Amino acid sequence: MAWTLAELSKIETDPLRKSVIDMLLLESNLLELVPWETIGTLATTIVRYKDLPSFGYRKVNEGFSESTGRFEQKTESISLGGLDIDTDMAIARAKNTIEDARAIQQRMALKSASYQFNWKFIAGDPTTDPEEFKGLRLRVDDINNEGYTDQKIASSDTDTGILNSDAAGNLFLDDLDKLIYAIDGHNPDFLLMNKKTLMATRSVLRRLKLLNNSQDMFGRNIDMYGATRLVDIGVRADQTTEIILNTETAAGAASGGTECTSIYAVKFGIGDEFWGIQEYPLEVRDLGELQTAPVYRTRVDWPHGMATVSPRSIARLYGIVPDTSA
Repeated sequence: MAWTLAELSKIETDPLRKSVIDMLLLESNLLELVPWETIGTLATTIVRYKDLPSFGYRKVNEGFSESTGRFEQKTESISLGGLDIDTDMAIARAKNTIEDARAIQQRMALKSASYQFNWKFIAGDPTTDPEEFKGLRLRVDDINNEGYTDQKIASSDTDTGILNSDAAGNLFLDDLDKLIYAIDGHNPDFLLMNKKTLMATRSVLRRLKLLNNSQDMFGRNIDMYGATRLVDIGVRADQTTEIILNTETAAGAASGGTECTSIYAVKFGIGDEFWGIQEYPLEVRDLGELQTAPVYRTRVDWPHGMATVSPRSIARLYGIVPDTSA
């Protein structure tokens, strides 16, 4: 059975595990949305259509031409994610602290874990670090190189800025609609961008009365364009460096430019779109006091990765200039 962490939180009865899940959800909008398939192994083989059979026509008393569809296989691997959260016994047992020291350390560690997941979701690169899973940027590049060129879309305007004129705003919405249309069913689950781009997008949609609103499980406002959720992917664990930069090049390179950025579209669906895989569900264990030091340890253990079947489950719009006046 597949679960999102948001669904799992609703039925979780272990207080420690639920507190960890809720903290991850609170800090990562992505983890609220990603469906997870438990595969029980460190890798899984994905099968997708390569070439469809050729349908044809025949004359009376003649046969049809034989045609067989072909498949292709690829392997999606698990990355061994997790962390140990240590708190010195003396600090944990001190009576003059404002809050439980172990709880504070756990909250800080899980905030970092959420930011790290968000970062790798976009920029994970196993060619530079074999221990991490492949992120959206490289997955879209792979699909584009396979010939699905509609999944990587260049902005029609790389210097004016979304907010600098009505014409530029309308041109941006044309590009945004191309991005949405590139996804299966023309209905992605969300559009991922940085803060500056979200603010500019909201402004354009609000002026045209196209911005819709909803709420998430924590009662926070959600921005929607049609049925698609607009998400600020946020910052990395240093709490300042944005995950999707405003210094991409107009050609789509991740850095080295001065004012461009990207928006990613994603559609989730286990087995046929884009989804999360895990060897086993997230585990949280209170290991108690270590034998080697007077330290309490909590271990968060989660071997996970991502998998793609449909090449039209993900797409990227690049070369966007949110606002040249900012």
